[in-house]
Amino acid sequence: MSRVKTFFSQIFKNWAEQLAKPAQRKNILKKDIPFPSWLLGLIISLSVLTALGAEFGFERSLLAGSAVFVILWAYSAFSFVKNEKQMNPSKILLSGLVIIMAVLLTQLAKSKEISMYFVFTPAAASLLNFLVSRRAAEKAALLISVTVAFIYLGNFEMFFISFIGGMGAIAFPRRIIKRADIFLNGLSIFIFLFAANLALKLLGIYSGNFIYDGIRTPFFVAAISSVFIMSFFPLFEWAFNITSDVRLIELGDFNHPLLKKLMLEAPGTYHHSLMVAALSEAAASAIKCNSLLARVGAYYHDVGKIGKAQYFIENQLEGNVHEMLKPEMSVLVILSHVKEGIKLAGEAGVDECILDFIAQHHGTTTVQYFFRKAEISGGEHDETVYKYPGPLPQTRETAIVMLADSVEAACRAIEDPSYEKVKDVVHKIINSYFASGQLNECPITLENIQKIGDIFTKTLISIHHIRLDYSAADKPPAEKQQ
Repeated sequence: MSRVKTFFSQIFKNWAEQLAKPAQRKNILKKDIPFPSWLLGLIISLSVLTALGAEFGFERSLLAGSAVFVILWAYSAFSFVKNEKQMNPSKILLSGLVIIMAVLLTQLAKSKEISMYFVFTPAAASLLNFLVSRRAAEKAALLISVTVAFIYLGNFEMFFISFIGGMGAIAFPRRIIKRADIFLNGLSIFIFLFAANLALKLLGIYSGNFIYDGIRTPFFVAAISSVFIMSFFPLFEWAFNITSDVRLIELGDFNHPLLKKLMLEAPGTYHHSLMVAALSEAAASAIKCNSLLARVGAYYHDVGKIGKAQYFIENQLEGNVHEMLKPEMSVLVILSHVKEGIKLAGEAGVDECILDFIAQHHGTTTVQYFFRKAEISGGEHDETVYKYPGPLPQTRETAIVMLADSVEAACRAIEDPSYEKVKDVVHKIINSYFASGQLNECPITLENIQKIGDIFTKTLISIHHIRLDYSAADKPPAEKQQ
């Protein structure tokens, strides 16, 4: 008992510490607040058991049978979660609550004698597809459908319609980028549900009224699912600290106050960030990771330069202020842009996944220019003083932005850029990051690195292509003009 009390007191202590911190327009549920998976599993299992008990009764034998089903069901659910790499505590909690809601609503609908063809699986699958992942939505649709079939006394018809409805919810579109995607999602749900009902009707195992249950009910299910997603999508996104594609598009709007401030106060850095974003998006698409996240992360990666823009070479118009500073003082300013960027972005309400780009885009590299200058001048030359604090990139997207940041800056200094010169610089920089261990903590492969280098080279050649000097062009002869 004392261990249980200690456990819960630690949870509430952590929650109290989080709530005591100054508010920064963020939700209460943070990814670093511990929420034990076994407790979530217990809640889900009890919810499913309650739904089954309400259907079959609470007699000892029936309750035992329901308990066995729940144990097998819970084992399958956690086997799915264990194999899902992208699941963090917030996404696991959201998935569990969505499954609970779908199961309990199914039991409520049956108790109210609502048509059994009115399924809640499509709405649940849509929400998880857009906020968690496609694989999580597929597994949730299967688990909900098995439970629905059990509630309806092992009815295969209900399992088939529920599962196919869930598959329709995640078939198209895969992501919400614009408002029309919600309509298309509802249309996909209707088509799949109608096809499932039609297939059962043609096979002669359909027990409902096809006009009412096979056409009208799928239409209502699709419409309500679309309204549900449109209404509650932002709420779930905020409450569970999940950044969706819609949110990334909002952050990528150049009218965002922080990006506008970067454009006005550090125009050189702003232009550099646009170039890094173009490189990052192209590379991310090539290795099939989140290109939208990489692009938006690149927009914000250098926002920490806003306060001291004149100390960074891309913003210097007249002279170099570092010529009047000692190397150890200069490097303090350079290193501080990471910490300042995290602070500015946090105050602006930027999501944590974007803060990761700011914190990780230099890893633990050394500011070589000032380190070598200190060695030559005899100043402080302890290398640790000239290193960024890290951490190292943790995802492929942050690793791409790290590489694009260095590659873009280096290639801008190339005189008369040719394909071979650009390719040589790109691969030299990427190889140096790889050899120094800066990519050790992200799931990037050698094949990915090769593709990234090739895409960087191709994109940079397109950006720095040779232009004709029209001002030096010969004028046409006078007689031809006449």
